[in-house]
Amino acid sequence: MPLAISAQDMYTTVREGKQFRVFQFPKDQIPRIDGDKSDWDIVPESYTYDTSWLNDTEDGHGTDIDPEDLDVRVTVGWVKGLNRIYILYEAFDDYWDFERFNPNGYLSDIFEVVLDGNLSGGPFIYNPLIPEARKWGDHPAHIHNHLTFSGYHAQNYHIFTPPTRNAEVLVWGAQPWIAAFPHANFAYSYDFSHGESGHLVMECWLTPFDHAPFHQDQAVETVLREGSFIGLSWSILDFDGGDRDGHYNLSHDTRMVMDASYLCAFELMPLEAHLLPELRADFEFQYLEGRERAVAFQDTSVGEVESWYWEFGDGNSSDEPNPIHSYEKSGVHYNVSLTVSGPKGKDVKTRFWEVMVE
Repeated sequence: MPLAISAQDMYTTVREGKQFRVFQFPKDQIPRIDGDKSDWDIVPESYTYDTSWLNDTEDGHGTDIDPEDLDVRVTVGWVKGLNRIYILYEAFDDYWDFERFNPNGYLSDIFEVVLDGNLSGGPFIYNPLIPEARKWGDHPAHIHNHLTFSGYHAQNYHIFTPPTRNAEVLVWGAQPWIAAFPHANFAYSYDFSHGESGHLVMECWLTPFDHAPFHQDQAVETVLREGSFIGLSWSILDFDGGDRDGHYNLSHDTRMVMDASYLCAFELMPLEAHLLPELRADFEFQYLEGRERAVAFQDTSVGEVESWYWEFGDGNSSDEPNPIHSYEKSGVHYNVSLTVSGPKGKDVKTRFWEVMVE
């Protein structure tokens, strides 16, 4: 007999198999992107990853990060039915740097997010098949790499904290449009000036893409599904008066910025139990190919259900949990209802004019 393999066993991470989670917001409590983090109060603390999860793998601090220097908290969410990843970033810094311009084009301290919507892995900035892709400037190989490969199957966002010169993000890739509305949205709250210490809140949502080429009309969004995994990691580039003070990252490997194999696996979680109704009737349906006028119904109700009663809109009914019903008349739309009953009572779901039989 083969061993049962759980979803968690199917994915390894660069963090020694640690599993990360994305909180599911109810559809009536979607966070507003306005810099006010109160919408996130419903998220359990277990979904937040603070400074203790980070490692400075480039500038010598390691995991010994002084919270008096830098202290961060990151929470990630999603909404079932929307292809968006919501992020709440909270950070205290003893020196916020956002009034300079250096040769690399960075305008402020940076919260760098890398998102691989379908956990495809592999290099996504420099094509390993183009040996001279790393040559910057107007080198033909670099330009070709940038326009045909960089950021295509995973995306890197350099989010400025705070924004400077009305710029919120630099996309490391050939698709700057992914950081513009309606593909992304950003909001901030802070009360400090350049060079001061203080606390910053940044809210955003990002659209994950399986394929995000230079030409926007060829892009393919990642379809987010409950129980599936995305590749995700972040790093904080902390500048204190011009010199970078650290490259603190969740992956514990700075290669995360250009190779999606070094991201962490985040699971899209179901709604927390305390956010679910005690009983709510609901169902889905699909037309069966090869069976004329046959429709398969599936119960998707929430809560403990002990009995089902289906009314198919043509005078027929069923008490099966997931019935298949064949209609006699074509060219008709039907009102279908499901009544579920259980220890917490009874509830009804009706779909009006949605079942249409050709």
